[in-house]
Amino acid sequence: MNFNKNNEVYQEWLNSNHLDENLKEELLKASDEELNAAFNIQLEFGTAGIRGILGAGPGRFNLYTIKKVTMSYAKLLLSKYGDVLNRGVVIGHDNRKFSKEFSQLTAEILTSFGIKAYLFENNIMKPTPVVSFATKQLNAIGGIVITASHNPAIYNGYKIYDEFGCQLIDEDTQIIAEYMEEISDILNWNYKFDETLLEVVPQNVLEKYKEMIENLQFYKKKPRNKFKMIYSAVNGTGTEFTPPLLRSFGYEVIEVAEHAFEDSTFKNVGNPNPEFEPAWKIPLEYGEKHKDASIIIIQDPDADRIGCAVNHNGKWIRIDGNQTGPLLIEWKLSQMKEHNLTPENPAMYSSFVTSDLGDRIANETYNVKVIKTLTGFKWMGSEILKEPERNLNFVFAYEESYGYVLDSSTRDKDGIQATTMLVEAAWYYKQKGKTLIDVLNDLYAKYGYYYTYTENLNFKPEEIKSKVEPIMKKLREEEFSSMGGLKLSYVEDYIDGLFNMPGQNLMKFYFEDGSWFAVRPSGTEPKVKIYFICVSNNEESAISKCELIFKDLKKFLEI
Repeated sequence: MNFNKNNEVYQEWLNSNHLDENLKEELLKASDEELNAAFNIQLEFGTAGIRGILGAGPGRFNLYTIKKVTMSYAKLLLSKYGDVLNRGVVIGHDNRKFSKEFSQLTAEILTSFGIKAYLFENNIMKPTPVVSFATKQLNAIGGIVITASHNPAIYNGYKIYDEFGCQLIDEDTQIIAEYMEEISDILNWNYKFDETLLEVVPQNVLEKYKEMIENLQFYKKKPRNKFKMIYSAVNGTGTEFTPPLLRSFGYEVIEVAEHAFEDSTFKNVGNPNPEFEPAWKIPLEYGEKHKDASIIIIQDPDADRIGCAVNHNGKWIRIDGNQTGPLLIEWKLSQMKEHNLTPENPAMYSSFVTSDLGDRIANETYNVKVIKTLTGFKWMGSEILKEPERNLNFVFAYEESYGYVLDSSTRDKDGIQATTMLVEAAWYYKQKGKTLIDVLNDLYAKYGYYYTYTENLNFKPEEIKSKVEPIMKKLREEEFSSMGGLKLSYVEDYIDGLFNMPGQNLMKFYFEDGSWFAVRPSGTEPKVKIYFICVSNNEESAISKCELIFKDLKKFLEI
């Protein structure tokens, strides 16, 4: 598709005297396809803030995106917290290209509106959960993380927290989006930095975070018996916190050296998402070298998610989020019961597209109330806030996409929390002659085998209307009675809201045997995610069900 270079916005960017020279050069070299993506779409708030490919134009992520969203966020803060702006906003960033510069710019813009801004010492990168924790600890009015989480190296993003360290819900992001639409000339907009309103996050906040992590352990006074593990930070933010903490707890930690330094290109990683193969290539090579290691943990670049592989009878087996979650649930709840630490009216949170296995463990065995939410920890955080009025007490929150919270002092996914608790579980079970795979198989024997598979249908940003929307339209308008030989029981369409949750473009199809699949467009990337949960009495049967359902679904959707 040819790009019309008479496009008014394109001409404004190209001819602006204030456009960054590197971005101008990028525009001149861009292909028609790149220009269409940069000027015919707009970046919008998704599941976890705004994310986009770095580059020039309103459809790309750049310093003008930072200016636009920060100015708009400042207006929201002025309207909500006008008399307490001195409580400040905590700003952190990951290892990505321009993240440090963008966080400095964000802080300066906020001060120009009379809002105090906190940066970490020397504005060095920090894990996303640390920013969430600091926001709550400092009683700030908000927090910001410049991060694209697990996305490829060409991306960056902007995540906003409320005063409780929880991601902003749609009600507030919609207001910010409306303010952004009112800005007509961001290229020429400038600001006046008020240096007196810029402060450094106190060191004692980081010490409190580390203390919280240490206290997650049930057996912190017991020696770790030379328990060896392998750790990868995928060149991201986890290196500063995770290995030193684990070593202080007594574990022997082998760091993947190729992943242990800050690198925005991820040249030794490929794709930094722990769900996908590239991130595992070198860590698994370390596993072959260190055959006495029991577990490999990979955190994503902003350390809010983890991937795990277990050394089971000499073979490394990767486990996904729908397996790690139930293991953590069983571990934490069993140990709370063992140590008489279970609170009254315990509550656990999981998303609609997360496997039922964790819900069953929590509810059927430990009498924990399970609260289901939309995808995204902003929804879990907003539900956790309601606990006092509901007389509930937090014990766990997670979703299938490798994100977990075990202590609600952080209100966003915390890969450092999850690592600490999962490694202690692996150590404990090893003393009993078991691996985490053995424990998982025990759970399957008790509750049934739950096979989970997620298919990602990837598209270009400009293909959302032409390819993504027709998929959801067909699922809503054309009925089917069975798939893969399984009879359809009922359908849930979340578009107008279900179970006290706002509307989301999600559909869930349940079969009579307890299996189901769900389909939703990603809130952060141009793709459709299809989640399969297939239940049977053994792995082979469950996998076969999934394959047959997916085969029929592909025919139905013509993909």
